[in-house]
Amino acid sequence: MYEYHKTQVQPESLAGLQGNFKFSPDLSATVQVVARGADSSVNADWAYGSYRINENLTLQAGRKRLPLYYYSDYMYVGYAYPWLRPSQDLYAWQIYSYDGANLLYTNTVGDWTYTGNVWVGKRKSNDNQMLGNLYYSSRIDESWNKMIGAYLDASNDIFSVRGVYMHTVVERYSVINGVRSPAMSGANGQLINDVGQAFYGLSFNMDFKNWLMRSEINYIDRPSVKNTFTAQSYSGGYKFDQHSVMLSYSQFAEHSAYWPTGTEKHNTTSLTYRWDFTTSQALKVQFDKVKDKSKFQFTGDANQLSASWQMVF
Repeated sequence: MYEYHKTQVQPESLAGLQGNFKFSPDLSATVQVVARGADSSVNADWAYGSYRINENLTLQAGRKRLPLYYYSDYMYVGYAYPWLRPSQDLYAWQIYSYDGANLLYTNTVGDWTYTGNVWVGKRKSNDNQMLGNLYYSSRIDESWNKMIGAYLDASNDIFSVRGVYMHTVVERYSVINGVRSPAMSGANGQLINDVGQAFYGLSFNMDFKNWLMRSEINYIDRPSVKNTFTAQSYSGGYKFDQHSVMLSYSQFAEHSAYWPTGTEKHNTTSLTYRWDFTTSQALKVQFDKVKDKSKFQFTGDANQLSASWQMVF
């Protein structure tokens, strides 16, 4: 997204607008439109209807973000999280939404609030920019079919714990000179076609007095092509008045039996300063030190200094 030795504003600039429409006490619709500076696109990341079955259960159908990560629902609401951006070692996957249906459960028992969600669906991404630009240098069409997933979240005023699981079937095609063919996953010609993929995630967070702690671990397994991915992120910080400081470490590592010389591995150490100068606006400054330990020339080591003004209204 960024070029070396160059200051850029466009890549991470964005604006969003969300509308909630209520047709009856139990029937409503939600639409969220996001304009991104990176590719000058305007997309509806959320577009779904909700039917409240009872005070605890809600049925939803349409397009939603995949709730794979703790901050999935707030990915484009920078004001909602302590960093300038969530860890890119962890929060970076080629498919981030789904078309389908989900059943949402919420309940409060004592000081604890419980949220559970089960979803089914599919999603196709034509000309996927991340896969095409980073890995293949050609157009890539990716589909995640037969999605089925669930998460359970428990939280109180201090702690939050979340576990998530999803299984889907992956199909990936490369398009070169107008010719569409299955993309390879290994040096011996293994193809990413009808490949089962399992996603496991666990997060544990704490807000105790002025101390902040954030942690998240993911594991992805594609057994038929003997390919696994692990990602993890750990952060600790301190908040005083309107200011907070956060130190973070994250890592991504790929393991492949069929392509051991082409695996990706990198880690990032970050220092973030946040100033909440109003109740709805925050100024953030972050320094990232990236170490590339991939078996091939992926991005190389990098240092990045970023500043952002994030607001909600």
